[in-house]
Amino acid sequence: MVTAHSLHRRAHSIESLAIYTTTDCSVFVATTQRIPYLHNMLTNITSTCLDNDGATPLQTFNQNPNLPPSITVGRVNNTDIFCLGDDTDDDVEGAGQVCYNNIPGVHRALSNFNLNDYKKPDIDNEVEKKEVPFTIEDMDKLVPGMWLKCLYDTDDTKLYEAMYLTSDANQMSPDVEGINTPNTIGVEYHRDELDKGDDAQKIVPISWCMPYGYNVYETENNVQYMTENPDIFHRAFKDLSNKHIVSSDEKVLFTYSQQGGTVARDKDGYLKMGRDDLALPAEMDTSTYSTIYSALPFSNPEIQQVDNKLKLYQLYKDDLLASAVFPKSYSSYKEALQDTEEGGEDIFYIKDAGAARGEDIHIKTWDELEADYKQLKENGELANWERNVIIQRAVTDLYTIDGDGPISGARFDIRYYMVITDGKVYLHSNMVFKWPVGLKYDPTNTNFDDQVVKDYYYKPGMIKPTYLETPLTDEHGNKWNNSERKRRRSSATSSSSDQFKKSDIHGWRDAVADALDDASGVFENLKEITRDDPTKYVLAGGDAMIREDGSAVIVEFNVWCDLSGPYKRLTKCISGEKCNGMFLQTGESADNYIVTEPTAAADIVSSEATAEVMRDMISMVMKVQPADEIEGLREIVVRDE
Repeated sequence: MVTAHSLHRRAHSIESLAIYTTTDCSVFVATTQRIPYLHNMLTNITSTCLDNDGATPLQTFNQNPNLPPSITVGRVNNTDIFCLGDDTDDDVEGAGQVCYNNIPGVHRALSNFNLNDYKKPDIDNEVEKKEVPFTIEDMDKLVPGMWLKCLYDTDDTKLYEAMYLTSDANQMSPDVEGINTPNTIGVEYHRDELDKGDDAQKIVPISWCMPYGYNVYETENNVQYMTENPDIFHRAFKDLSNKHIVSSDEKVLFTYSQQGGTVARDKDGYLKMGRDDLALPAEMDTSTYSTIYSALPFSNPEIQQVDNKLKLYQLYKDDLLASAVFPKSYSSYKEALQDTEEGGEDIFYIKDAGAARGEDIHIKTWDELEADYKQLKENGELANWERNVIIQRAVTDLYTIDGDGPISGARFDIRYYMVITDGKVYLHSNMVFKWPVGLKYDPTNTNFDDQVVKDYYYKPGMIKPTYLETPLTDEHGNKWNNSERKRRRSSATSSSSDQFKKSDIHGWRDAVADALDDASGVFENLKEITRDDPTKYVLAGGDAMIREDGSAVIVEFNVWCDLSGPYKRLTKCISGEKCNGMFLQTGESADNYIVTEPTAAADIVSSEATAEVMRDMISMVMKVQPADEIEGLREIVVRDE
């Protein structure tokens, strides 16, 4: 029979495991490529490995019954492991699974997962939306700036977002369509929902409308929250429910929403929609709250300064440290053409300055850029076009992984998250890494679909792991979340031709932190706002890439980034629509990483990691914990050289 010693020698360097037991109840390991004769030999004897309760070790192995049947997590021989795959043998629990150890972040996410944690809390006094059409008796409940859902015409069945302006038709422009009766109200529809040519303002019967409403959820410790991405926030606040946040005589509201509005007047004195992105609904009574925490609205000029790509460039272009970590950028075609070789091999990205998710990007060669410049100039459109775009020279020295694995030779992007609160900026260690599968990186390729991840939720052949392993200390013993000037740790990343280029997510993560340190001057105005008013905060995502030398390139920032993607993917996966493979950095396999078969574990880990980001950022904003106690957050500060 195979001995534990001989099998251990064969698998001692493999971090991907298949679990088997023998008559003496030892735990064996095999590579991810199962050894059939060994499997057949051992599956017949695992039932003899009983503990005091008469259960086999593998039957007691799964410590989280909330996981899907194909996933197990627990400890074997004092080692944290998790297993993925369907049971292929009815007689042996876990026989068809492949198991992994020494990946604590994934183990933590799978151990903590409970789909019910993403549901609304079961609190009696929760404020709920009520979707009931108004009647004439509801007229006194309407507040100017209140968001409604209204029909647009008599034959409509669809409800459109609209802001309530007034019940006095005389306050509306005489050009507005409608009937002046006691049962009508003046509204302005959200322009984005209307067809071209439709009038935004109308006078309509009150019965055509109902409140848009809002949800306020309450935790067990006097904290209420209101958000546009409730699922992830339900999960985040679930983790905070056992912490003492406020005293019993206080009532606190945390908001991550833009559901409030105001009414203004046009040049002729008639009513119109004013602000449409305030944190609190116009009809909400806020007098009972002792503190309200709210994110700065998207329309705030200082938010626009960092979210808008052209305005951001104008902010950092004269900052030597900051400009070095962004792609070489230009505010005009002429400047870009004059700064590069005529007819040369440079590739340019022309981006809509306000767009996100890879939208409105054009990739051009030097000759194509010159042709566009001449055409725009000839048509008299150049000045207007250049007000809304930024031109960036392609980064051509991007790092790619060697080897034969599914992501070898592919470029990749990094999504990271930051919070600005109380005059400081913090970067979270949980980051998303995105690789296209089977597409080798070619810096001269101008095909949009090959170069840009335009679909934030799905793209065929995309590996998109969320990495939540605890950051390593650097060569000086500094932890990720300390306040010292932390350089990038010694890394496997190298441009040397004689060194195998591996996956090095710890090093890449530190590189992003270092680059943000250098770019931190762009956040000074936002830091000042949150310092002056500690109830205000900024939550932002950002994108980065890694160069051949291991340094990071900061591509852009996205304030009010979409946080709903991970949970949407998770629910689709669990329902059987689509699951993704999971990337695991092992450090021991030939390519030093593994991509599993499609599994719900990938989206469970992604959702749990995103919820951890939200939990830690909420902790910082509400001062639940000091920064040095939150392992995932690292302050972004200008480094001393």
